[in-house]
Amino acid sequence: MKPKNSFLLAAICLNAAQTLFADTIILTDGKKLEGSIIREEGENYVLEVQVTDSIRDEMLVAKSQVKKIEIVTADEKAFEKIAGLVPTPERLSASGYESRIKRVEEFLQEYPKSAKVSRVKEMLEVLNDELSVVSDGGIKFGESMVSAEDYLANAYEYESKIAAKLIKDAVSRQDYLGALRRFSKYEIQFGQTEDRTQIVALIQQVLSAYGNAITDNINTLEQRLAERKSGLERMSSEDRAQTQRALDDEYAIITARFEEEKETRQGWITPEVFHKESLEEAKRQVDTEVTRLQNMPKDVPKTPLAEVYRKAWGKLDGGTDEEKKTVIEVARQAKLPQPYVDRLVERAGLEVR
Repeated sequence: MKPKNSFLLAAICLNAAQTLFADTIILTDGKKLEGSIIREEGENYVLEVQVTDSIRDEMLVAKSQVKKIEIVTADEKAFEKIAGLVPTPERLSASGYESRIKRVEEFLQEYPKSAKVSRVKEMLEVLNDELSVVSDGGIKFGESMVSAEDYLANAYEYESKIAAKLIKDAVSRQDYLGALRRFSKYEIQFGQTEDRTQIVALIQQVLSAYGNAITDNINTLEQRLAERKSGLERMSSEDRAQTQRALDDEYAIITARFEEEKETRQGWITPEVFHKESLEEAKRQVDTEVTRLQNMPKDVPKTPLAEVYRKAWGKLDGGTDEEKKTVIEVARQAKLPQPYVDRLVERAGLEVR
């Protein structure tokens, strides 16, 4: 007997590499199916298969078509669920480590004789070692653990690179509004770093794409409103009234948020595709930022601010109060952002800032 769905069979063969925790059924013609054998029905196996990330289905496979079955054991399935916990991502919090450690320890308790125990113990050791650094105030930066001492002494450099990476991550997700909001904060703290030129070039590309999308929404707004009105008119009176109420409620929420964002001057407005004022304000902001970046000086400080901060931090390890005040004043004159001046003052143990 052939599988009940030949299209399904082809899909499973193509997506086999994407299916986790599955048994492997090798057919007599050499094809491989990934799934879980959930029962037998006469001369057939009933196989549960993952068609897509969210869709499962059952299929029949004739026993006569099966050459070999490679069963995945319970511990192997459980291991696959925790295998990705190491290596850890950058800047994982202590609670994030604790959650991962708990899952790894649960595996060791449940499968103490698994062939994966050695590997899982190595994972646990890595997690505990990294947690120790993070608990002391350090972070994971890139693939390396940075001690609290190193981080504090080089905070400006680390945090500028982290801020730049967050912008790039937002762009890679096509979260252009998020990238622009992060860039606004970046400019305040790290607008004179060596990396700024690269970040500005990226943001200029973002502004072009984002601005074009907003312009398109503005130009098509009347047409889209007309199409929506036409769609409402085709509804029954009851459905039309209900839908219109929902649209009115949504519009009121959008308008309130727009007014709040403008009043609080929080920065980049959230544009909504059916809200003309927010679209026009967002376009104005884009045009203003494009002009600002084109006309802004491109020179950077002779001494990088990361170095200014690092040297000041080191000098504040000792000395008199007057000497410490001089060190801090030099950093201030170098235009080190105030939050970092405040950290130097705190390290110096001075009350007046």
